[in-house]
Amino acid sequence: MDYTNLDRIVDSYRDELIENIRKWISIPSVQGEPAGENAPFGAQVRRMLDMALEDGRRFGFEVRDIDGYAGDISYGEGAQTMGMLAHLDVVPLGDGWTHDPLGGEIDGGRLYGRGATDDKGPALCALYAMRAVKEAGIPLKDGVRLILGCDEETGMSDMRHYASKLKMPDYGFSPDAEFPVINIEKGGINLRLSKLTGGEDGAKLPVLSLYAGERPNVVPAEATATVALNGLSLEALNERLSEIEARHARFCLSAIAEEQGRAKITATGVNAHAAMPERGVNAAGMLLIALKELGAGGGSSQAIAMLADAVGMEYTGDSLGIACEDELSGALTCNLGILRYDGMELSALLDIRYPLCASEELMLGQAAKRVAPAGMSVCCASSHTPLHVPADSKIVRGLLKVYHEVTGLPAYTIAIGGGTYSRMMPNTVAFGVCFPGDMDVCHIADEYIDLEKLMLGVRIFAHAIAEIAGGHIEE
Repeated sequence: MDYTNLDRIVDSYRDELIENIRKWISIPSVQGEPAGENAPFGAQVRRMLDMALEDGRRFGFEVRDIDGYAGDISYGEGAQTMGMLAHLDVVPLGDGWTHDPLGGEIDGGRLYGRGATDDKGPALCALYAMRAVKEAGIPLKDGVRLILGCDEETGMSDMRHYASKLKMPDYGFSPDAEFPVINIEKGGINLRLSKLTGGEDGAKLPVLSLYAGERPNVVPAEATATVALNGLSLEALNERLSEIEARHARFCLSAIAEEQGRAKITATGVNAHAAMPERGVNAAGMLLIALKELGAGGGSSQAIAMLADAVGMEYTGDSLGIACEDELSGALTCNLGILRYDGMELSALLDIRYPLCASEELMLGQAAKRVAPAGMSVCCASSHTPLHVPADSKIVRGLLKVYHEVTGLPAYTIAIGGGTYSRMMPNTVAFGVCFPGDMDVCHIADEYIDLEKLMLGVRIFAHAIAEIAGGHIEE
C-alpha cells in the first residue's frame, strides 16, 4: 500500500501535537481522593480525562465517558474492533528535576514533563494516528477505538470497570512501552512483609520511625529513619554513617538533629521503574543496611536486620529465596518499594516481576520461610499472571511488519517486566513508543520524549491502523 499521503498528513500535525502534549502535561493527573460524581481518582485526573475527550470530540470522533474511570474515542465500525489502550494518570512528580515537570519545556529536541513518555505523549500519538487515517480517507474493515484509562499506575481498576460496562475490543496494542513488539509481560506480585514490634529493649540507638517510597512500582530515591540518640552525639553518628558509606558503593547517608534528643537519618538513592530496578539505587534498602550496621532498632532491630539481609538493595530476589529465570521471559526482579515503621509495626512492600517459569505459591512460601526466624509474616497484597501472545498471532505479525516497513529496522518480539494495559484486553501487546537503545525515563526525574521519535511513533501507529484494521494482514 502507498501511504505517502498518510505520512504527509502526519507530518503536518507536528506543531499542533507538540502544543497538545504540553497542554496535557500541565495537568498533574496523579491519583487523588475521589472528588464527587464521576471523579473516582480525584479532581486532576478528572480534569485530564475531560481535556482528552474534548480533543477527540474536536477531531470529529465519537467519545464516551465511562463514569470517570476511563473514556474512549472511536472511529468507524466493522466486524471487529482494533483497540489502543493508553493511560492519562501519572506517578507523583518526585524530586530531582532540572526542568519543570509540568512545563513541557523543550530542550535539545526533547520535550520534558511528567507523562511525556508515560503515557500522555504516546496516547496523543495514537489519537493523532487515528485522525490522520480518518483525514486520509483510508478504508477500514474494522472499527478503531482508543481507550484512555485513569488508574494504570495504581492497580488498573479503571480497565476492570470499563470491561464491566462495555465489550473490550477484539485485538490491539498498548502504546506504553517500547518497540518493536512486546508479546510477553512478566507476572507481578506485591508481597507485604511485616512484624508487630515491642518496645525499645534497651537499644543504644532505638528506631522510632521509618519512611520510604510512595508507590511499590518505583525504586525509592529517599528513605528516612528517626532515631533516639540516647547520649550519642550527632557528630559521632555522622562519623559512623561515613564509615558505612566507605564500605558500600553508591551509599549516601547523612543525619540531622531533631528535637528531644532525636536525629533523622536520610539515605539518598536514585529513582527507577520497578521493572528495571537495576537502573536505580534503592534508598530503602540502603537505610536498612545502614541501620543494621549501626546496631539500631530496639524492638524493631531483628526485623530491620532480616530485611537488610533478605532484601536490602538486592533486585534479584536471591537472598529472599525466590530468584528464577527462563530463556523466553528473562529473570525475576524484586523492588523494595515502600518501607514503614510507626513504632508499633514495621512493614515492607515488595514489587516482584516474575518470568513464565515462576509460581506465585512457591514464591510466597519461600519468602515466608526466609523471614519467619525474625517473627515476620508475609502476605500477598496483589498479583497478576504473566501475559504471552504468540509470535505467530495476527496482531504480532502485523505490528512487526509495519514497524519494519516504516523504520527499516529489524523487527522482533521481546519480553518485559513492566505491566501494561495489554493484559486487560484479548490479543493485545505493548507497542512503542520508545525505540531500541533509548533510555527508559518512565517514573524518573526529567522524564522526556524525543520529538523526532514522537513523530515517527505517530507514523508507525497510523500505518498499523491502516494495515491491520484495514484488513491487510491475514488471519
